[in-house]
Amino acid sequence: MRFFMISNFRILLSFFLFLFFISPNFSQEPERTEQLADIKQEEGAKETSSWFNDPNDKFSKVFEHRLMFRLGAGIGNLSPAVLNETGPAWSKDSILRNIVDPDSPPSFPYKEARSLGVQTQAWDISYGWKNRFEIQSARNSSLGKYGKEEPASTSFITPRTDLYWASAFEGNRLLRFNGINDHLRFSYIHPFTSRFRIGPSVNFHRYTEQDTSSYGSYSTSRPGAPVPDKTTWSVGGNVESNFSMKGVLPGIYLKFKITEWWEIRSRLEYLDRKGDFSVGGTQILQESISNGLGTYSISVPAYGGKVADKGTIFMFESSFRYCRFSLDIGMIRQDITRSYSMYVGDTVGTVTTNDYLLRFPNVDLGQMSHHSKQILTEVYIMPGASFFYDSEGIY
Repeated sequence: MRFFMISNFRILLSFFLFLFFISPNFSQEPERTEQLADIKQEEGAKETSSWFNDPNDKFSKVFEHRLMFRLGAGIGNLSPAVLNETGPAWSKDSILRNIVDPDSPPSFPYKEARSLGVQTQAWDISYGWKNRFEIQSARNSSLGKYGKEEPASTSFITPRTDLYWASAFEGNRLLRFNGINDHLRFSYIHPFTSRFRIGPSVNFHRYTEQDTSSYGSYSTSRPGAPVPDKTTWSVGGNVESNFSMKGVLPGIYLKFKITEWWEIRSRLEYLDRKGDFSVGGTQILQESISNGLGTYSISVPAYGGKVADKGTIFMFESSFRYCRFSLDIGMIRQDITRSYSMYVGDTVGTVTTNDYLLRFPNVDLGQMSHHSKQILTEVYIMPGASFFYDSEGIY
């Protein structure tokens, strides 16, 4: 009996020793298996998310280098300075002419031009470094062509004087407008939050504008005039106005990321550009006396000087992204005031200038004393594509 109890004790002791030595292996093996399963599951989830569930994840991170190309078009409304300045400036000139020469009749504007439609085109190339620094080369142009049925003119009325009957005529009609803006921008966008960035920008800006106009006039002399009953009016001719200006434009640039695929951008720049301008062309005149046969002649307007624009350029756009591709819908408003520090020249021809010309000779004091507004508002759409580079390669 005693032997049996000792034998049972040895068997139980051997059994517990066996469990003691093998229990660590049993306790660690399931835990290791679970860890490996979790790792495989996370890797599988990452792979599925990157390549199937959300293809934008690959392009959502901050890349060291980014190169983006965009090309677009739009429409807009234009209130051109070349027409807005005609009424007040030419009226001042005619009053000054009347003061110097009482035989020259004064004229007053009675019908101003309204906003005109334009078509716009734009492209830009931008380089970004770590979503903080950005360099952009851009061009946007505005083109408008206007017929007789469009409100692209300024009209005048001349009261009756001792030498001329009262008359009304179209003084300046805009036939074509073409404005081109070239930009080289440097921007720093500071990340205040994970979604909001704002910072300064500087724009090395160049602007060219070409306007094609037709000058008009109409006058009929009274019996007391040196040549009575003579009617003189402009029947045609084109005058080209060319502007070339440049300046350095400081601004503020901001970005607000609403989602991974939707971003709002806005920029406000202070516009201050200066340069030169020239005006030249022909004005075809017809003269007839007492309803007789008319004779034709040509006068040549020739002017030039110094011009300056001041104002603001405001941009607001909504950008939608899918992988490397983007679609931007936005608005640009240019609100400027144009002035002339020097405006010299004259109109030469064989016809007496009092019969058709409003402008003051040699030095155009009316233009130099007047500031005119030019407002261009456009909406556009610009698709684009981006390419990325960092230590992992090119995307």
